[in-house]
Amino acid sequence: MIRASCLCGAVRLEISGAPRSLSYCHCSRCRKAEGVFACVMIGAAGDLSIVAGAERIRRIEPAPPFTHRRAFCGDCGSALGELHSGGMYILAASTLDDDPGIRPSAHIHVASKPDWYEITDGLKQFAGDYVPPS
Repeated sequence: MIRASCLCGAVRLEISGAPRSLSYCHCSRCRKAEGVFACVMIGAAGDLSIVAGAERIRRIEPAPPFTHRRAFCGDCGSALGELHSGGMYILAASTLDDDPGIRPSAHIHVASKPDWYEITDGLKQFAGDYVPPS
């Protein structure tokens, strides 16, 4: 079991299965929500449970051409990710309370990263989305 929570602890989550990936997202929406980039963990939607604070979760629905919704704690503002979307969860790794047992393996949406930010590690880079096969 992997536990996650927002800054104030009002929203608490549990992940029961093994995550599929952990990656750094450089899309403009992640940059605006979390900083230069966001570290996101992806897994099967059925593995993610909201154990407390569901009523405190707020969502931002994107305007086209964006497709990713943003969930956050309505009390403290902590980014939660996208939570349930198309059979997967996309969770902001900043919420993790436990070691997920995996390490970042890629940078995604690098075509959107700011010019002033240099990626200096040896991880794979993808111009857009990438979700490893399950």
